[in-house]
Amino acid sequence: MTEQKYTQGDVLAITRLRKDLLQTWINRKVVALGEQHPGSGRRRLYSAIDIVKLALMRRIADFGLDLSIGRDLASEAERLLLNDRGVEWELHLSIKKREATHEEIKVEMISAGYSTLSLHYIATVGDSRDMRVSNFTETFESMFSRRTREFLVEERPIDPDKRDALARAGVHAEPALIFPFGEIVNGALVQIEALEQGPLPGVMDAMIEIELGKRTKATQASSDHG
Repeated sequence: MTEQKYTQGDVLAITRLRKDLLQTWINRKVVALGEQHPGSGRRRLYSAIDIVKLALMRRIADFGLDLSIGRDLASEAERLLLNDRGVEWELHLSIKKREATHEEIKVEMISAGYSTLSLHYIATVGDSRDMRVSNFTETFESMFSRRTREFLVEERPIDPDKRDALARAGVHAEPALIFPFGEIVNGALVQIEALEQGPLPGVMDAMIEIELGKRTKATQASSDHG
C-alpha cells in the first residue's frame, strides 16, 4: 500500500484529476503524500495510499468544499487501510460543514465500530438504494424522536405535534452532502489492482468481461452436470 511505484499517468487515470491541479496540490502541499521530495532529475512516484487520498480530495474539490474536509477523509482512509481494517463499500458520510454559524458541528455516528470521522461527520452503512433521505437530514432522530414507531412497520411518518414542538426549539431537518466514502476508497483500490494487469479497461470492456464470465460459468456448470 505504501510502495512508491505508480506514475503520474496512473494517478490521473484513476483519480481523473487535472494534471495542473495535481501539480498545484503537490507544490502547495495540500495533501500529504508518501514521497514529498523525489529529488532533482527523478520523476515522482505514488503509492496506492497516495492515489486513494487524491481520489477523495478530487471529489471534495469537485463540490467546491474546503479542502480541509478532503484532508480529513484522506487521513482517515490512510489510517484504516494501513491498520488492515479496510473500509466497507456501503459506508456513506453525511457531510455537514457549518461555516456561517457559531455552533459547533453536531455529530451522530450510525455505524459499527469507532472512526475518527465521527468527530466531524455523520456516517451510515447500507445499500444506498434503501437509504432514506431522512437518514442524513434528520440526524437528531436518535436523541429527539419525532417519528412514530410501529412494530413490524417500516414506514415511520412524522408526528406533527412532535415536529412542531421540536421545530420551535430549532430542531428540524438540515441539508447534507451524501458522500459515498466506501465506494470511492474501494473503487480506487480496485482500479489500482487492475493496473497491475495492464491498462485500465473502459466501461464497455468491463461489461463484456462480466458477460463472458457469466457464459464461462454457465458452460462449466452445464459440463459438470452433463
